[in-house]
Amino acid sequence: MRQSFKFSALIAGSALAAVLAGPALALSEQYETPPEQDPAAVLDGKQLGPGYAVLAPVRSDGFLRIYQVQTDLGVEQIEGDGLLKLRLFEIKVQIALESLKNDASFVDGLKQAAMKPVEFVESTVKDPVGTAKSTVSGVGRMFGRLTKGVGEAVTGKGGSAADIAKSITGQARARRELAVELGADPYTFYKPLSEKLDETASVTTAGNWTVSAITSLLPGGLIVNTARTADNFRTLLVDSTPSELADRTAAAFHKAGVSEKTIERLAANAFYTASEKAVIAYQLQAMPGVSGLDLIAAKVADADSRDLAYFQLRRVVLLETYNREVSSLGDIKMVGGMPVALRRDGIAALVLPLDMVSWTQTVAQTFSGLHEGLGGLPFPPTGVDFLITGDLTRMAAERLASFGWEITGNYPMPKGPVH
Repeated sequence: MRQSFKFSALIAGSALAAVLAGPALALSEQYETPPEQDPAAVLDGKQLGPGYAVLAPVRSDGFLRIYQVQTDLGVEQIEGDGLLKLRLFEIKVQIALESLKNDASFVDGLKQAAMKPVEFVESTVKDPVGTAKSTVSGVGRMFGRLTKGVGEAVTGKGGSAADIAKSITGQARARRELAVELGADPYTFYKPLSEKLDETASVTTAGNWTVSAITSLLPGGLIVNTARTADNFRTLLVDSTPSELADRTAAAFHKAGVSEKTIERLAANAFYTASEKAVIAYQLQAMPGVSGLDLIAAKVADADSRDLAYFQLRRVVLLETYNREVSSLGDIKMVGGMPVALRRDGIAALVLPLDMVSWTQTVAQTFSGLHEGLGGLPFPPTGVDFLITGDLTRMAAERLASFGWEITGNYPMPKGPVH
């Protein structure tokens, strides 16, 4: 894990001091093109692995990195470090489950399960697989239209007769238990893993097979249990049916002070898995002393793409961690179309899961607008703590430092199911 860095320490005593002492927007008309990077450098040599290859170059829109990943399904565009880590982990779990077919007793269990009246169904959400190479992520589009409004998200779909059958036989619960045991999302959008979870869990309907018996067959070291969620949340995911999980998620949102309208929009948003909605709800509920959380939830509900949804999920997790471990938050204010957290000590906390910040025109307009908006509040913050999970170009760091912001890069995501 790379350690975080404070950019202020990097520029202390340098020739930049004279430049940074000038007006904050003096250099705002100078922009840069986001750098293209070698995937080997970005991924510390893990650009190749069983079942995947991250193609060169890795691009960025100034906010998130944009990857092209070759798998057996073709080339998939993945926007953001977090979603890439999630996909590579899902591929790892899928391959591990496929290896179970090397065990004769497991294959016999599959044959017995095939005789049961339980159908395998496809995931209702398809992955964006193809060779299209967009240059802007959903996060980039969001920041580019902060003042233009965001359309409502699409509506999800209900269950099926096959889902009911799986519930009756216990296969549905076994699938959830298996996924959680392996650190995967029981409601994953990744179709190959979803199908493999269904197939593997079906063995529990044949004879004396248990999830523990299945996982004991996995090759040692191939899968490490990274489901670092709290035990009570693990139990929630395993023991709750989809409808029960939805009800408990809604209740947690209510306790966090989220409005009924926003809760309904969150429930209808098909770009989050059911597990991710529950994570967001319980993370917000874990910040009872912070007012204005409905503004955060409403922005979460606005997500109209998978990468933007995962960005919002990661942002909520980071905010809860920041509130608990770094500095207590007091209020959420809407500034320039973006919910901004204000600490109890009067400092604004811009905590964002950004990968590679470059000083593009959109980035410049976004953060210059936030800088001006914060200064225009009735009680302006006494400072700004700008914290991101990734890197900044030298130009971006200089421009942001000229605002007087304290900059921290490479801040790690907390350990847990959200990558």
